[in-house]
Amino acid sequence: MAKKLENPYTDDGIEYGAPEILSNGKKPKKKPSKKSMWSKLRPLLTVVISLAIVLCVAFGLFNYVKEHYFDPVDISDTSTVEVEIPRGSSLNTISEILYENDLIRNTQVFKLYVDFSDMSSKLKAGTYELSRSMTFDDIIYTLQEGNAAQAALDVRFIEGRTAEEYAQQLVDNYGILKNTEDYMEIVRTGGDFVNSGDYPFLAEAKAKDDARPAEQKRYSLLEGYLFPDTYNEYSDASAETIIEDQLDRFKEVISMKKEGEEQTYQERAAELGWSIDDVVTLASIIEKEASKAEDYAKVSAVFHNRLDSEEEFAHFLDSDATQMYGLGITGQITIGDEELMTSTPYNTRRNGVGFAGLPAGPIGNPGRAAIEAALYPDESLMQEGEEYYYFLATDIENGVVEYTQTLEEFNALKEQWQPVWDALDAEASANAEGGQ
Repeated sequence: MAKKLENPYTDDGIEYGAPEILSNGKKPKKKPSKKSMWSKLRPLLTVVISLAIVLCVAFGLFNYVKEHYFDPVDISDTSTVEVEIPRGSSLNTISEILYENDLIRNTQVFKLYVDFSDMSSKLKAGTYELSRSMTFDDIIYTLQEGNAAQAALDVRFIEGRTAEEYAQQLVDNYGILKNTEDYMEIVRTGGDFVNSGDYPFLAEAKAKDDARPAEQKRYSLLEGYLFPDTYNEYSDASAETIIEDQLDRFKEVISMKKEGEEQTYQERAAELGWSIDDVVTLASIIEKEASKAEDYAKVSAVFHNRLDSEEEFAHFLDSDATQMYGLGITGQITIGDEELMTSTPYNTRRNGVGFAGLPAGPIGNPGRAAIEAALYPDESLMQEGEEYYYFLATDIENGVVEYTQTLEEFNALKEQWQPVWDALDAEASANAEGGQ
């Protein structure tokens, strides 16, 4: 029998499969496997990769936003565009002007940038040379610096005058406007002021007018709110800028108080149950009917008595001044029967064609004294049973107004002064014809 050979590779005296024992009697530490190392590194690598992706996306988004919203419209186009920023322009208006001239990419982004830079109140009116290669900062810096000072004029608007008279004044007396159309178009419609949110009394007036039938609608929405005062206006001011100044001033005035009273004019109107439009309408009539401020509260009392009366006047104002406005009559003291029988939204006569209550809207632009008188009539003429329902501007040249309780007293005064009024009307008519 052949001898069995020994395997030198296996028969080495070591018992395989048994745990290795070190000389110190302890088991050796196991080396970490590749699988366990990967399980530990994977969360870290995931975070790193995710962060890298986020950074790449953010960088790409930043570049996209910068290129499409913040960068100059055309960095290589250095040609200039003449841009006019009217006085009183809001940031919104300035942004629109720049966008329309292709100088910025987006109005909202520009406004946010200006607001964030706290520069919105520092941009100045003027005429500028700007280019499509300018950055936001370039444009803002230029508008902040302004240009050469423009001539400014003190513009005086007289109490009680109409919007048309103001518009003509701006053309003829001051040369600020080239024509009356732009001013009057805004006055008629209200322009952007009605829905701006800055003048709630205009929105209220429009809502009231919208609810009326066509034959009772007012001629001009802003008539009555163009507060008469002296304004410092640039020689090239726009119609919109001037009207905005007048509306802002009106807003200030209705927040004022009568001396000795706790309520503002606005609060007093609410107490009476009157809208601001009601107050301004009555104030404009008072301003037309009384030539002196000392008579305003008394004339106001007479009109309040008429509005409150159910029998004597049946709530009719019976004012000639309102119908004169309705017919566009100026420069006359009296008005004829035929004209009084003409139907207009401003006819307040008890003659079958007039309307009870206040007319469609103001017939002029009253000052503070007339507004205050509309809210605080002279109560001495309003005592129950002794109300005064009539007044008459007798001595026109000296501004004398007389008050009566009865129609008989009124007619006697009218008969006495009618020849004087006719003579004054004839003189005014002759002067008007001579001036043509």
